[in-house]
Amino acid sequence: MKRVLVLLLLLIALPAAAQTTIHRCVGTDGRPVFSDQQCTSIGATSIMPPPVPAASSSAADAPAGPSTGLLCAKDVAGLREGIAQAFANRDANRIGGLILWNGYGSGGAVENIRNMEALVHQPLLAVEGNEAGGLDAVTSRPGNDAATRRAHFSVVRDSGCLWLRPPA
Repeated sequence: MKRVLVLLLLLIALPAAAQTTIHRCVGTDGRPVFSDQQCTSIGATSIMPPPVPAASSSAADAPAGPSTGLLCAKDVAGLREGIAQAFANRDANRIGGLILWNGYGSGGAVENIRNMEALVHQPLLAVEGNEAGGLDAVTSRPGNDAATRRAHFSVVRDSGCLWLRPPA
């Protein structure tokens, strides 16, 4: 009877041992990818920081992980970096990923993304401001180097992250 019980317990544990680790990644197109393979082997970037070795006792010894911008911005510098990346890549969806969309219907979100699409195609001169007053993306108008435009993003804190609110 004990042998049957032990065999039964081993059979129950077998599926749990067969499970593989799921790797959370971001593909080259910026879309999330979930795979049983390492992110680098499929040409993607991991969104999970590498494990810190047990012998390491300080954050300075930890290997550099991916940008927190892939998850959320922890500080204003992360928001600035995300905005700069969006303009460098002319990617309105990158700014959209930094926005807290609570309170916007799908129509409002689509309209804001369309406006940001036009915005990111303008040359970025600076990102100015702070958490309390919000951030301004200062751009030059196409064909007129002297004229500038400011797109003001309010900054809100939610769930341990800093988020932008779409320009008014």
